[in-house]
Amino acid sequence: MPVTLAQMLAVPALGLRAVAADAEALARPWQWVHSSDLSDPTPFLSPGDALLTTGTQWPDDAAIAPWVERLAAAGVPAVGFGTEVVRAGTPAELERACTAHGIALFEVPYRTPFIAVARAVADAEERERYARVRWSLETQRAIAVAALKADGLAATLDELARRIDAPVALLGPDGEVALTGRSPAPALTPAVLAAARRLLAEGRRAATTVDGTALQTVGRSDALRGILAVGDAAAHDDAVRAVVTSVVAMAGLALERDRTLARAIDHLRTGLLAALLRGERELVASTSRALWGPLPEEPLAVAVLDVLAAQRAGVLELLETRVERSRGGLFHARDGGRIVIAVPEARADLVAEIVERTRVTGGLVRGTDYASLAGAVDDAGRAADRASAAHPLVDFASVRDDGVLASLSGDDTRRIAAAVLAPLDEHDARTGDQLVRTLAEWLGADAVAEAAAARLGVHRHTLRARVARAEGLLGRDLKAFPARAELWAALVAAGRA
Repeated sequence: MPVTLAQMLAVPALGLRAVAADAEALARPWQWVHSSDLSDPTPFLSPGDALLTTGTQWPDDAAIAPWVERLAAAGVPAVGFGTEVVRAGTPAELERACTAHGIALFEVPYRTPFIAVARAVADAEERERYARVRWSLETQRAIAVAALKADGLAATLDELARRIDAPVALLGPDGEVALTGRSPAPALTPAVLAAARRLLAEGRRAATTVDGTALQTVGRSDALRGILAVGDAAAHDDAVRAVVTSVVAMAGLALERDRTLARAIDHLRTGLLAALLRGERELVASTSRALWGPLPEEPLAVAVLDVLAAQRAGVLELLETRVERSRGGLFHARDGGRIVIAVPEARADLVAEIVERTRVTGGLVRGTDYASLAGAVDDAGRAADRASAAHPLVDFASVRDDGVLASLSGDDTRRIAAAVLAPLDEHDARTGDQLVRTLAEWLGADAVAEAAAARLGVHRHTLRARVARAEGLLGRDLKAFPARAELWAALVAAGRA
């Protein structure tokens, strides 16, 4: 910590005496101390530098006030006047000017050279640096001992909060408070929480300070485990920051160890999902009750999420956090490359929240039960197939309302449709007959030639001739309903009807 005038006044060997200094001025920090008798020393000073002078630069007392004004503008916290060198005592005008500008004024006796004051400041700073380094080492040692306790992570946070006398909290991968130990959490304002979630979403190691709370990510860049939040950030010096950094490393190791356990739980959940799909509800219910709480109550909302490999660990950890808080409000498990979620239908908003926060896509089925779970998972998977960045969560009800043909959206289906329509496309490219458009309008008008011709702006005989030409190219009798239905399905799958 920087030296203060109060500390220097307490050094008997210096014999300094305060002339004009209130409590605030006594506690104001000095970055360093210089001596100068220049009429304008400010170009050689930095904010926070105290100044020692003998006053030889003042031709008369009228020059004192402008000199002090320049010092105030430069951020000088204190002036030490060397008495009995040029004049006896401290000039009254200097005392008035320093008081007016809030600069502390003290006397340096003739027997004390200015270099002695500078040396005392340097010694005090060195003692403070050594004390802070020693404090940092002792604190890190105490925190390491705390980490060995049964509740190691909570004990670590407790010890950190006690040692730095500031509130501490660990935010989980969802940006919510996961652990505070026995200490109060920092003031997590909306701006602080938003900043924490932004750091987590960016997925890289980073640190920032918002509303007086220091935030630092925990874990590797490719697998962030949370955020360490520490209050009173303005009071943190290098020693405190070193301790906080060591706690971040310890928390990362502890959470990584938990991650190994999480992998085992992940495999267990996958097995439990398979058992549920086979109808073994009692077995799964008893296991879930012992580990996480009861299964979600019926009626259920069931979701299937498409999750990239790089996202999987973060999504699963977020889900585990939600399970810990809900105690029976959520069940989830991996199913191949997808994640299946079941919640009470009344809490379907949890699924939407998870999709939004993790930036994944998925499908949702509402109003189902455990007896129908296998079918619900299949239906949610079909809805997930239609999800996109613009519509990340698709409700199966909307897929059902769109009808059977709405399911013709897969890549294989589109390739088959393109192959069916290829002879017509090749003919249209050569002749400009617009057979594909004609067939789409004709089938869309229930194969009524007059209505389709009116939409196309051609004579009905022209339309019938085009249909006959298409029959020849396709090798199909379009008077038969099955042929018409198949052609309509191809047009829908190709996005041309």
